[in-house]
Amino acid sequence: MGTTFLFLEKTNEPNIQCITSFHYMPEMLSEEELKLGILVDEVPEAEYIPGKRAELFYNIDTQELFYKYVDEVLPPTSPEQMIKDLQKELNVVIAENKDLKLALAESAEVQQRDKIENQIAVAELVEELTNKEVI
Repeated sequence: MGTTFLFLEKTNEPNIQCITSFHYMPEMLSEEELKLGILVDEVPEAEYIPGKRAELFYNIDTQELFYKYVDEVLPPTSPEQMIKDLQKELNVVIAENKDLKLALAESAEVQQRDKIENQIAVAELVEELTNKEVI
């Protein structure tokens, strides 16, 4: 007899059931409760995968326990979700900042070129007026 009782729940797959909860003192369960699951000697350890949640399942045909890993949906106000959202916003701001810096550099370059062209035009005008002895 196993040492851990696992409560089972049907899934969309006919031979697969989901583990809904564990009970570590199965001797305290009634006969009716014991019909709702299985007794096992040990439960396999779930792998830690960042951003994933492990869900334990039981294959009725092979009598094996296994995990499915699903994307973890964090509450919108959880610190982890807030950090993810802020990181996304920061990446957008960094990209916009790069674009603005490039546009600013191009604008400064155009202004410098215009300034030089104006200085040359003024110098040419002064030279022409000097040659005509207007100045």
